[in-house]
Amino acid sequence: MNKLFEPIQIGSLTLKNRIVMAPMGTTTDVTNAFNMRDVKYYGERAKGGCGLVLTGAVVASTEFEPAPCQKLTNTKDVYMLQMVAERVHFYGAKFGIQLSPGIGRMNWIDPHTPPYSSSEIPNYYVPEMKCRALPTDGVKRLVKAMGESAKLAKDAGVDIIELHAYGGYLIDQFTSAKWNHRTDEYGGSFENRQRFLKEIVEEVRRSCGKDYPIAIKMTIDSMDDERPLEEGIAIAKYLADSGLVDMIHFGRGSYSCRWRMVSSVYQPAGFDLEAAPMVKEIAGKIPVMAHGKLNHPDVAEAAVAEGKIDLVAIGHGLIADPHWANKVKNGKLDDINPCIGCAECHFNAMKGHSRPCAVNVHGMREGEFKLTPAKTDKKIMVIGAGPGGLKAAATAAERGYKVSLYEKNTYLGGAMAAAGAPSFKTDVREQVEYLKRQIVKFQVDLHLNTAVDIEDVKRENPDYVVVATGASPFIIPVPGHDKPHVSAAIPVLMKKKQVGQRVVVIGGGDVGCELACELKLQGKEVTIIEMLDDILMAGESFVANHQNIRYLVEHSGVALLCGAKVSEILDDGVLVSKNGEIQKVNCDSVVFATGYRANSDLYMDILKAGFECVQIGDNVKPGKIINAIHQGYHCIRVLEED
Repeated sequence: MNKLFEPIQIGSLTLKNRIVMAPMGTTTDVTNAFNMRDVKYYGERAKGGCGLVLTGAVVASTEFEPAPCQKLTNTKDVYMLQMVAERVHFYGAKFGIQLSPGIGRMNWIDPHTPPYSSSEIPNYYVPEMKCRALPTDGVKRLVKAMGESAKLAKDAGVDIIELHAYGGYLIDQFTSAKWNHRTDEYGGSFENRQRFLKEIVEEVRRSCGKDYPIAIKMTIDSMDDERPLEEGIAIAKYLADSGLVDMIHFGRGSYSCRWRMVSSVYQPAGFDLEAAPMVKEIAGKIPVMAHGKLNHPDVAEAAVAEGKIDLVAIGHGLIADPHWANKVKNGKLDDINPCIGCAECHFNAMKGHSRPCAVNVHGMREGEFKLTPAKTDKKIMVIGAGPGGLKAAATAAERGYKVSLYEKNTYLGGAMAAAGAPSFKTDVREQVEYLKRQIVKFQVDLHLNTAVDIEDVKRENPDYVVVATGASPFIIPVPGHDKPHVSAAIPVLMKKKQVGQRVVVIGGGDVGCELACELKLQGKEVTIIEMLDDILMAGESFVANHQNIRYLVEHSGVALLCGAKVSEILDDGVLVSKNGEIQKVNCDSVVFATGYRANSDLYMDILKAGFECVQIGDNVKPGKIINAIHQGYHCIRVLEED
């Protein structure tokens, strides 16, 4: 991994390596100010070995819209920002903020007031609400505000400004032919559409000095008509030829194609690198940075070594493991806690919550949930080796307890192992492998292929029991549901049950859609039967994942039969009722993907027997990986708490 750790120059700024914490919106305070959580959060990534740490978008003005993220509008906002910069600098890293004039038509903070934008165009979230065009003098005030905020940042110890001209936000709306319909000096020709951005750069230079480093994050293309590739290339060339900026950070996608903006669980590592050669050619001597699941060390190293990009931006991967850089540098790849691409961090942020990480319980909570050494030699019995059970067992052993882990299957990971079984879900598989390595690392006493009942618990006589036995698949009891060619989804995903050439998948939720796509990749003929009017209508997941799996289904050739109810399973097909009519779907195999049900019988038996016991994960309520892992950690962390 030599190239990743070579120094690089960005204008007047020297970085110790090529690894950058990518900008991500991580507002941690209702006042939109930086606080001590930010100091610890960004500081931990600097401690972990990043060469440059970038914040998410920071707005320079609240004149035209409420701040959707952190703000830097006056000297009161500097106090904590300076502390963040100081903490990052302790570890030899450089610190930058992503500065933004606003989000314009993408405003979701106030769904009742028309936001300002480049023109009178539809609001993204409420399309029937038209945005107000920013007045010309208002545009000029925003330009001035960007320069003033940049100067505040420089005085706070910020080493570089990245301008947020990406993702369909306000600057992007001005540079876009689709969204900019202005007739003043900021609209019309290509050059006029770039004027807002150009004046911002010039104002920042006036405020901070001609040698102060300025980067730009821009959209090369949106994968739809919002930003055609030709327009993105022209903008990149304009920036490079004009010498306006010291680094180009490019990405792809739009909100209507969110999974190209914010990586989904289904995407391969380095998915944006295919666009890198053309950006690199345009940029000339200006350094180019890309993002998009570059937390895979081999992919990141190759991208830099082959000259595709100059810097690697890692976002969610550094939430999952802030010490990624140091672990890669020191060859401790097995110790990297891999991001699974679930985007729970972003999903919760969009709901106005804090930004937790499914696999890192300390994400955005650095220093708050420390483990203390065990005070006694309690004997801990963990029943079930899904993600919650694995996390509980490893955490208990790490604290110093004597731990036994029991799993009824011959494999570890539970439903998470099945979730990672599709060929397009590598990241989930890697997290299962990481949790398995933690069991070995902390020397947990493991018992596979061992079902446990209350008599087994009594014989072991533990001091504390964690019940993490998950949930059981729910099979709709229609006639024929017990035929030999009928199965639940997990055995098929885990290749414990073989299916024929023609497969009916009953249930069009996440599991059913993923299974159908995987079977289609194996050359099967697949039909999804869904009782609701569309697939993916139940459950909550981040929009990027939702859009991406829908895209995979629609482009896979899987047949869909929605608004339909299975009435009987035959030996050679399925009878389905739709619009009051019965039709037959021919098939060789039937797979139920119709949800799960928890069973608390063992937990209740253990409680009644007088043992101290806790129930976690899907055994409480079928849910998400984040619930299981966090519950597994915290149920052990709070034992013998002071």
